[in-house]
Amino acid sequence: MPIPVNCPCGTGSPYEICCGMYHNNPGSAPTAETLMRSRYTAFAIGNFDYIAATQKLQDEPDQSGSDIQDSNEHTQWIKLEINATEEGLEKDKKGMVAFSAHFKEGKHIGRLSERSNFKKEQGQWFYVSGEHEILKNTPLINSEAMKIGRNDPCLCGSGKKFKKCCAVD
Repeated sequence: MPIPVNCPCGTGSPYEICCGMYHNNPGSAPTAETLMRSRYTAFAIGNFDYIAATQKLQDEPDQSGSDIQDSNEHTQWIKLEINATEEGLEKDKKGMVAFSAHFKEGKHIGRLSERSNFKKEQGQWFYVSGEHEILKNTPLINSEAMKIGRNDPCLCGSGKKFKKCCAVD
Protein backbone atom coordinates (compact mmCIF):
# COMPACT_ATOMS: atom_id res chain seq x y z
CA MET A 1 0.00 0.00 0.00
CA PRO A 2 1.36 3.48 -0.76
CA ILE A 3 2.41 5.68 2.13
CA PRO A 4 -0.38 8.16 2.93
CA VAL A 5 0.20 11.90 3.25
CA ASN A 6 -1.74 12.17 6.52
CA CYS A 7 -0.96 9.61 9.17
CA PRO A 8 -3.63 6.89 9.51
CA CYS A 9 -3.33 7.00 13.33
CA GLY A 10 -5.71 9.95 13.48
CA THR A 11 -3.47 12.73 14.80
CA GLY A 12 -3.93 14.78 11.64
CA SER A 13 -0.16 15.11 11.26
CA PRO A 14 1.75 14.17 8.12
CA TYR A 15 2.87 10.53 8.16
CA GLU A 16 6.58 11.35 7.90
CA ILE A 17 6.60 13.46 11.08
CA CYS A 18 4.17 11.22 12.94
CA CYS A 19 4.33 7.40 12.82
CA GLY A 20 6.79 7.41 9.93
CA MET A 21 9.51 8.54 12.35
CA TYR A 22 8.98 5.42 14.47
CA HIS A 23 8.68 3.10 11.47
CA ASN A 24 12.08 4.35 10.30
CA ASN A 25 13.55 3.85 13.78
CA PRO A 26 11.82 0.93 15.59
CA GLY A 27 12.14 1.16 19.34
CA SER A 28 12.01 4.95 19.47
CA ALA A 29 8.34 5.47 20.44
CA PRO A 30 8.45 7.49 23.70
CA THR A 31 5.12 6.30 25.17
CA ALA A 32 2.84 3.27 25.06
CA GLU A 33 0.16 5.27 23.22
CA THR A 34 2.68 6.44 20.62
CA LEU A 35 3.75 2.84 20.07
CA MET A 36 0.11 1.75 19.80
CA ARG A 37 -0.64 4.45 17.22
CA SER A 38 2.48 3.55 15.22
CA ARG A 39 1.52 -0.14 15.30
CA TYR A 40 -1.99 0.69 14.05
CA THR A 41 -0.46 2.73 11.24
CA ALA A 42 1.90 -0.16 10.42
CA PHE A 43 -1.12 -2.45 10.09
CA ALA A 44 -2.87 0.17 7.92
CA ILE A 45 0.04 0.53 5.48
CA GLY A 46 1.23 -3.10 5.55
CA ASN A 47 4.49 -2.64 7.48
CA PHE A 48 4.25 -6.04 9.18
CA ASP A 49 7.97 -6.26 10.00
CA TYR A 50 7.51 -3.22 12.26
CA ILE A 51 4.66 -5.00 14.04
CA ALA A 52 6.89 -8.03 14.68
CA ALA A 53 9.80 -5.85 15.86
CA THR A 54 7.68 -4.00 18.41
CA GLN A 55 6.07 -6.91 20.22
CA LYS A 56 7.09 -9.52 22.76
CA LEU A 57 4.26 -12.03 22.88
CA GLN A 58 4.48 -14.87 25.38
CA ASP A 59 2.23 -17.09 23.25
CA GLU A 60 4.09 -16.47 19.97
CA PRO A 61 7.58 -15.11 20.70
CA ASP A 62 8.88 -15.93 17.21
CA GLN A 63 5.98 -14.47 15.19
CA SER A 64 7.39 -12.92 12.00
CA GLY A 65 6.19 -10.10 9.80
CA SER A 66 5.06 -12.61 7.17
CA ASP A 67 3.04 -14.52 9.79
CA ILE A 68 1.27 -11.28 10.70
CA GLN A 69 0.75 -10.38 7.05
CA ASP A 70 -0.90 -13.74 6.34
CA SER A 71 -3.65 -13.02 8.88
CA ASN A 72 -4.09 -9.35 7.93
CA GLU A 73 -3.63 -9.03 4.18
CA HIS A 74 -7.36 -8.70 3.45
CA THR A 75 -8.07 -6.15 6.19
CA GLN A 76 -8.27 -2.45 5.40
CA TRP A 77 -7.94 -0.29 8.51
CA ILE A 78 -10.18 2.79 8.35
CA LYS A 79 -10.13 4.69 11.63
CA LEU A 80 -8.51 4.59 15.07
CA GLU A 81 -10.06 5.88 18.29
CA ILE A 82 -8.16 5.97 21.60
CA ASN A 83 -10.63 5.27 24.41
CA ALA A 84 -8.38 5.29 27.50
CA THR A 85 -4.79 5.07 28.67
CA GLU A 86 -3.25 4.06 31.98
CA GLU A 87 0.38 4.79 32.72
CA GLY A 88 2.59 4.24 29.66
CA LEU A 89 4.38 7.58 29.87
CA GLU A 90 8.09 8.08 29.24
CA LYS A 91 9.09 7.33 32.86
CA ASP A 92 6.74 4.34 33.29
CA LYS A 93 7.67 0.66 32.86
CA LYS A 94 4.22 -0.54 31.84
CA GLY A 95 1.12 0.88 30.27
CA MET A 96 -2.32 0.11 28.88
CA VAL A 97 -4.08 1.65 25.89
CA ALA A 98 -7.75 0.91 25.16
CA PHE A 99 -8.78 1.62 21.58
CA SER A 100 -11.30 0.92 18.86
CA ALA A 101 -10.09 0.31 15.32
CA HIS A 102 -12.61 0.31 12.48
CA PHE A 103 -11.86 -1.96 9.54
CA LYS A 104 -13.19 -3.22 6.25
CA GLU A 105 -12.83 -6.75 4.86
CA GLY A 106 -14.41 -7.15 1.47
CA LYS A 107 -17.90 -5.67 1.69
CA HIS A 108 -18.05 -5.97 5.47
CA ILE A 109 -17.07 -3.43 8.06
CA GLY A 110 -16.30 -4.07 11.69
CA ARG A 111 -14.70 -2.77 14.83
CA LEU A 112 -11.88 -4.23 16.88
CA SER A 113 -11.97 -3.04 20.50
CA GLU A 114 -8.91 -3.88 22.56
CA ARG A 115 -7.14 -3.19 25.84
CA SER A 116 -3.49 -3.47 24.87
CA ASN A 117 -0.76 -4.01 27.44
CA PHE A 118 2.74 -2.65 26.95
CA LYS A 119 6.01 -2.94 28.83
CA LYS A 120 9.22 -0.99 28.58
CA GLU A 121 12.53 -2.85 28.47
CA GLN A 122 15.88 -1.12 28.16
CA GLY A 123 14.19 2.12 27.12
CA GLN A 124 12.00 0.53 24.43
CA TRP A 125 8.22 -0.01 24.55
CA PHE A 126 6.80 -3.37 23.44
CA TYR A 127 3.26 -4.66 22.93
CA VAL A 128 2.94 -7.74 25.16
CA SER A 129 -0.74 -8.74 25.22
CA GLY A 130 -4.29 -7.60 24.72
CA GLU A 131 -7.88 -8.48 25.38
CA HIS A 132 -10.01 -7.81 22.36
CA GLU A 133 -13.48 -8.12 20.93
CA ILE A 134 -14.32 -8.02 17.23
CA LEU A 135 -17.74 -6.80 16.18
CA LYS A 136 -18.54 -7.41 12.53
CA ASN A 137 -20.95 -5.42 10.40
CA THR A 138 -20.90 -2.49 12.77
CA PRO A 139 -21.88 0.96 11.60
CA LEU A 140 -18.95 3.30 11.15
CA ILE A 141 -19.77 6.32 13.28
CA ASN A 142 -19.24 9.45 11.23
CA SER A 143 -17.93 12.05 13.64
CA GLU A 144 -17.20 15.64 12.59
CA ALA A 145 -13.58 14.61 12.02
CA MET A 146 -14.73 11.98 9.51
CA LYS A 147 -16.94 14.19 7.32
CA ILE A 148 -15.76 13.37 3.84
CA GLY A 149 -17.08 13.99 0.36
CA ARG A 150 -17.20 11.36 -2.35
CA ASN A 151 -14.33 13.01 -4.24
CA ASP A 152 -12.14 13.59 -1.16
CA PRO A 153 -9.15 11.33 -0.47
CA CYS A 154 -10.16 8.26 1.51
CA LEU A 155 -9.49 8.40 5.27
CA CYS A 156 -7.83 4.98 5.19
CA GLY A 157 -4.79 6.49 3.49
CA SER A 158 -4.98 4.43 0.30
CA GLY A 159 -4.52 7.47 -1.91
CA LYS A 160 -7.78 6.72 -3.73
CA LYS A 161 -10.90 8.86 -3.74
CA PHE A 162 -13.38 7.92 -1.02
CA LYS A 163 -16.03 6.90 -3.61
CA LYS A 164 -13.58 4.39 -5.17
CA CYS A 165 -12.35 2.99 -1.85
CA CYS A 166 -14.16 2.66 1.48
CA ALA A 167 -17.48 3.96 0.09
CA VAL A 168 -17.69 1.01 -2.32
CA ASP A 169 -20.31 -1.54 -1.27
